Amino acid sequence: MKQRAPRILIIFFVLISLAGAQDLASFEKRTTVKKLANGLTVLICERPEAPVFSFFTHVDAGSVQDPTGETGLAHMFEHMAFKGTPTIGTTDYAAEQVAMQREEEAYLALQRERLKRVGTDAKKIEELEKVFEGLSAKIAELQKKDQPPQTH
Repeated sequence: MKQRAPRILIIFFVLISLAGAQDLASFEKRTTVKKLANGLTVLICERPEAPVFSFFTHVDAGSVQDPTGETGLAHMFEHMAFKGTPTIGTTDYAAEQVAMQREEEAYLALQRERLKRVGTDAKKIEELEKVFEGLSAKIAELQKKDQPPQTH
């Protein structure tokens, strides 16, 4: 019992000293908040202990916020999150941009027809679905799958 007391005391003091290293003031000094012109807020917390970069994206636009039977920001964000840039993730960026614009227009036309309260045309919906699916397939052909990260 006498041998355990010093060990417990040492562990206690070590834990207290570690807790002091994580105080709020220290955390605030290492944190930078930037709000971009488009409204995106970026928090940067420097931790020089490890040469690692990580990020977390939180968008309060899940399907739970969408009206019943409609897709909204969650669907759009899903599509945007996996698109390429002029140099990454695409075989032909210009063609992909044109195809994505046409896909968006086709999707909106399809949604307008589906959401008509009167005079919905099942044949027109079927045609619009084929156009949308064809454009989606074209975009998929232009995308590079499982491309490794670029190093500079």
